Amino acid sequence: MPRREAIVGGLSLAVTIVLCVLIIQHRIYLDQIARWGYLGCFLVSLFASGTLVVPGLGLLFTFTLGGVLNPAVVGAVAGIGEATGAIGAYLTGYGGRGLLQDSNSSLYNRFSYMAQRHGSKAVLLMASIINPLYYPFAVCMGMLRFRLSRFFLMTWAGRTVKNMFIAYLGYFGLRSILQWLGLSF
Repeated sequence: MPRREAIVGGLSLAVTIVLCVLIIQHRIYLDQIARWGYLGCFLVSLFASGTLVVPGLGLLFTFTLGGVLNPAVVGAVAGIGEATGAIGAYLTGYGGRGLLQDSNSSLYNRFSYMAQRHGSKAVLLMASIINPLYYPFAVCMGMLRFRLSRFFLMTWAGRTVKNMFIAYLGYFGLRSILQWLGLSF
């Protein structure tokens, strides 16, 4: 493995581990971050997408904030945050190609087949659905040396569509529940 790849892989793996530890140790502060509005939405989406520790937390915040803030802006901000966070997973795969690649892995083989056959469409589809396998998929895209700019743009587009949908579900769902309870804001 070339030295540059080892350094990039080691740094991205170290950042991911540090983020995971910080999130676990300071999870009580996530509620306070959510009170920051759009900035909190961005940060929670960034951390949730960039680590395996809190993958569903970003959806929960997007849903909730979509009910109390402008859902279009919440969806757009969460999409940018998740796409930015996915870069960490991509770089982990890019730098750790020699360490992480297992030619017998069925998941790796499926992801590489999808990427080689469908390219950007596969990234867009995987990013636009609620999918717990997106983090390993992003790592695989880095291992396959999928172009970073295309990866980011397709992830951003897919995650924005997904988060807009979740935010509008929160907007209509939370408003309906609050009206049913006799509460309004």
